[in-house]
Amino acid sequence: MNLRSVANTTLVERTEHLAQKERELLTNVLHHLREIDRRRLHSALGYKSLFDFAVRRLGYAEDQAYRRISAMKLLREIPEIESRIQAGELSLTHIGLAQALFRQEKKQHQREMSRDQKLSVFDQIASKPVREAERITRSLSSAPEALQPDRVRSLSSTHIEMRFTASQELREKIERLKGWLAHRHPQISLGELFEELCDLGLREWDPSKTAAPRKRCVNNEKSQAQVRREVFKRAGHKCENCGSTYALEVDHIHPRALGGLSTPENLRLLCRSCNQRAAIDVFGVDQMQQHLSARSKGYAL
Repeated sequence: MNLRSVANTTLVERTEHLAQKERELLTNVLHHLREIDRRRLHSALGYKSLFDFAVRRLGYAEDQAYRRISAMKLLREIPEIESRIQAGELSLTHIGLAQALFRQEKKQHQREMSRDQKLSVFDQIASKPVREAERITRSLSSAPEALQPDRVRSLSSTHIEMRFTASQELREKIERLKGWLAHRHPQISLGELFEELCDLGLREWDPSKTAAPRKRCVNNEKSQAQVRREVFKRAGHKCENCGSTYALEVDHIHPRALGGLSTPENLRLLCRSCNQRAAIDVFGVDQMQQHLSARSKGYAL
């Protein structure tokens, strides 16, 4: 497109119009993401999460996908911010700052900020430059030193850089662990220590080893724990639909609510999202909505 011959006034008017359309398009995208999430369509298409769908199917960079999904969730909770997005008063960066504050305050006080408190935050950061909005959210935080979000950056095909804020207590625990490992693994790095701890967690917290309620076995029937281990082992500890390893759940192929049995042949391993999508396929999204809304508060990207 050749714009060199366009008059100054026309050029400015067109740019203003396009900027407004761009903001309207953003909120339209957020509404579409919300409906895809409500129906769990990303699971039906074999994606591990809405985030995975946004990156691999829609082509967003990881940070762009994360910010849009965060904004979508807040738009669902506080629809008043839509008009402020369209007016250019709130950007995805503003929303991300507010969302980080809300999560941190919930973690600190074990309760959600009220809706009025959240609206007040948006009132204070709306139309502010990003640096000013960062200063405001830090001033509103009860623990500003912990407000810095976790960051993961790819360094190569084999290595990443992870950054997070930790307490002084964690540092002391790390030093104690390093001391215990001093003879076997002197000069262990934080990355190596973290990998050792992850290996330990993977061995100890394997959900296929989780004890199930004890049930007397009759006629050599398998216990619930044995059946659970069999399902996990058969599935290779991955969701049988999308391959995710997050929030795995043993699901009844023929639903238990419709008379399905808890036998190995009628069980499969699904992640939480694919399990929810399977329920939607059977019972419909409207019937499942209340249940899905309650569980989606812990839904991961």
